[in-house]
Amino acid sequence: MPPPTPGSAAHSARPALYLHVGAAKSGTTFLQQVLWHNRDRLREHGVLFPGRDVASHARAAFDLRQTFFRDASDPAMRGAWPELVAEARAWRGTVILSQELFAPAPPHQIRQAMADLGFADVHVVFTVRDLGRQIPAHWQEDVKNRFTTSFDEFVAALRRRDWQDYESARLFWGLQDPVEVLARWGESLPPERVHVITLPRPGAPRDLLWRRFCAVTGLGAEDYDLSRTFANPSLGLSETQFLLRLNEALGDHVGWPVYNAHVKHFLAQQVLAGRPHPARIELPREHVPWATERAVETVEALRAAGYHVVGDLYELMPSAAAGPALGTAPAPPPDEARWAEMADVGVDAVAALLLRVRETGDRAAAVPGAGTAVRDRIDMLRAESADLLETTGRLVQDTVPLVERAKRTARERYQAAVRLRSAYRRIQGGTDRSGAKTRTR
Repeated sequence: MPPPTPGSAAHSARPALYLHVGAAKSGTTFLQQVLWHNRDRLREHGVLFPGRDVASHARAAFDLRQTFFRDASDPAMRGAWPELVAEARAWRGTVILSQELFAPAPPHQIRQAMADLGFADVHVVFTVRDLGRQIPAHWQEDVKNRFTTSFDEFVAALRRRDWQDYESARLFWGLQDPVEVLARWGESLPPERVHVITLPRPGAPRDLLWRRFCAVTGLGAEDYDLSRTFANPSLGLSETQFLLRLNEALGDHVGWPVYNAHVKHFLAQQVLAGRPHPARIELPREHVPWATERAVETVEALRAAGYHVVGDLYELMPSAAAGPALGTAPAPPPDEARWAEMADVGVDAVAALLLRVRETGDRAAAVPGAGTAVRDRIDMLRAESADLLETTGRLVQDTVPLVERAKRTARERYQAAVRLRSAYRRIQGGTDRSGAKTRTR
């Protein structure tokens, strides 16, 4: 059943809240960018996309799930979920939350989320893409997050019956399996308030995913500006192979904050992802039959659940991009080392990192006093500290006599006040110095 249009009578009786919980690498970044850059226009149409910044929803997801990246923490995460909920509660219209990191939440955390959002009619939204594209995309995303699992090991773990025993498989299915994710998130909801949006095939109009999202949330697709979104490209094969080996070489010698800033966000997402004409990572043909079989099971389960589907469930079948076209050479195996191409990637990576070091040094040199040697700077600080200590001591010495004089003055005045009060009482009450009553004549 399509949702009510924001601002309609049916909509205004009780606010609707659309919770977009995934899947990762299914156009979520694109949708989140559209929503964030159009948040003022959304408000004009009675719709809230809350948050202090574009990362607010990610922090809220981490806070709700009480987790973060391995061996790392973020103080800004604490309280991020209640903060987002409070902003949503204060809004009287439609609210949209979007973050794929909500997907892996276990049942007890989902129950907490639903209780916190009990002021609204919650709709759960899940965007899903075929496994032929998702498996390679998710593997390279793991590599960007310092994993060292080879592609063959990754797929083998996904196919195992005991996949829960493998971290890479748990992360994948916890984020990517629409049947399992929606069974958890949609457990307390009527099926018409659980929405599945299939990703269009390659070559479809760029705005088609946005139009499908609007069909679920009741937004007018034409009312919003899509020009400020940016692409979130996956790494190419050689770039991923290089980064995988870099992760192996770094091991645990580099902490997550440094890795996140310099390797993931700068090197991987800015430098390597922007290299021209990268070789695409494709699912090898020997895995396509299994992926197709899994897709058929997924489609049947989603249809049986009675969820609201926008798009075509057959788009979840691995497409031709998952294997070579008839009569063409097969795509290179993802684990087959492409040393010459990796060397070329390495040159770009080293050059980019050295330039980054120089730019960082230039910014540091522009700081006032940066040219002073460290030892000289310490000596200057010691001298300034000594001067400050001497000045403070002199002020204390100058202040003490003033305080003492104020104390004596107060004491003297207090004694005079006591004598005046005693005399006043004798006159009014007829008492002698000993306090005994005297007769008035």
